[in-house]
Parts: sequence; structure tokens; C-alpha cells
Amino acid sequence: MNDKKLNTPLKCWDIYAMHLINQAAEFTVKLELDILKGYKKKYGWLFDFEKLLYNSNYEAIVLTDANSNIEWTSKGFTKMTGYSASYSKGKRPSFLQGEKTSKHSIENIKRNLKRQDCTKETIINYKKNGDVYNCYIEFFPLKNNRNRITHFLALEKEVKFSS
Repeated sequence: MNDKKLNTPLKCWDIYAMHLINQAAEFTVKLELDILKGYKKKYGWLFDFEKLLYNSNYEAIVLTDANSNIEWTSKGFTKMTGYSASYSKGKRPSFLQGEKTSKHSIENIKRNLKRQDCTKETIINYKKNGDVYNCYIEFFPLKNNRNRITHFLALEKEVKFSS
């Protein structure tokens, strides 16, 4: 018997799969950027979405008007919550809240949005199937060329509960 190991090329789909996953993520960001650029043109926002999306770690995007009514959600929002974009449109993000949602977190969000500040908060939300999840949210006020807030953008990510 020959004890020599065969030197053959690596045949592993895992390496190529990682490339495909990264390519899909890049495609998703480009698609979301195109949608947001359309809104940017429509409302005259002065905001760098490209820099934000490429430098942020998020799963979902929620765009609300100045009164917190949802105008658009990304596909990641549907994946994260189970709610479709068409179901969510016109509702307030509070439809995701429930019994375990912290009143303190809600007040922090409201206070910072009223002050027109970018803000970060982790809040307990509920998925369509009733599951509870911790949602880390970064909010950004979107101002038009007259320096008036017309919308808010939220980047969201599900985070694990602390033990």
C-alpha cells in the first residue's frame, strides 16, 4: 500500500457558496439603494444612503413619513418579521409592539425623533407568528432641500437576548 496522500485540488462548494452569498448581499444593497435614490429624488432629500448602507450592519429597512406611517419596507423586513410590505404600508411601526415592549424604549424613540435626532434603541417586537424578538434600530431623519424633515429611515437588526 502506498501511504502517500493524494495532492488534488480542493473541491469545496463552501468556498464558492461564500462568494455567492456575498454577491447576493451586494445585489440586495444595490437594489435597496436604487429604491431609496428614487425616494430621494422625489422628496429632495440631502442624505448619503450609499455611505450609510455600505457601512451599516442591518437586516431590514423601514421608511416612514414624518408622522411615522410606513411608506416602504425592504425584503429583509418581511424576512425578519413575517409581515409583507403591502400589509405594513400605511401602518405605524408600533404594530410590531406588544406586552413585553418596554415603555421606556418607546419614549426614548419618540423623544429623539421629536428632537429630530439620529437615535439608536433596542426594543422588543413581535413577529407575525407571535414570536418575540429583540430589534436593534438606528433611526435617521431625512430632510429635504429646505431643511424640513419629511421622513425617517430605520435600519433594523434582530439581536440575541442577553442572558
